[in-house]
Amino acid sequence: MRRPGAYALVLVLAMELAIWECFLITARPFGYPLPVATALAVLANIGLARAGARIAGTTRGALGPALIWLGVVMVFSQPGPLGDVVVPGNGRGVLFLVVGLVSAVVSVALSGVNRASRALPEPLTGR
Repeated sequence: MRRPGAYALVLVLAMELAIWECFLITARPFGYPLPVATALAVLANIGLARAGARIAGTTRGALGPALIWLGVVMVFSQPGPLGDVVVPGNGRGVLFLVVGLVSAVVSVALSGVNRASRALPEPLTGR
């Protein structure tokens, strides 16, 4: 790992954004149930995975923010001691979980593809 302090900052930011996204699931901006949390989850998962891979210098660096996001969402989807749930089990909660998880998996997978494509040699020309 090249810069552990910067990578730790990416992981802390992943945790903070995941907590914020969980509380935005039931938000109704302008009186309409817009998927603000889902859009933010996609952008944050892609950006933080790319930043983690770039800072760590390996594909495994992209996995850290994705795992932290998934862990925070799973904790907030469990009922509390009084039965309250932050991430509901309705359509909006499931959409948030599925789209956020797919974006995290795709961004982790693409971080390895981008690194591998840079390692390929230049094609030989016949001239």
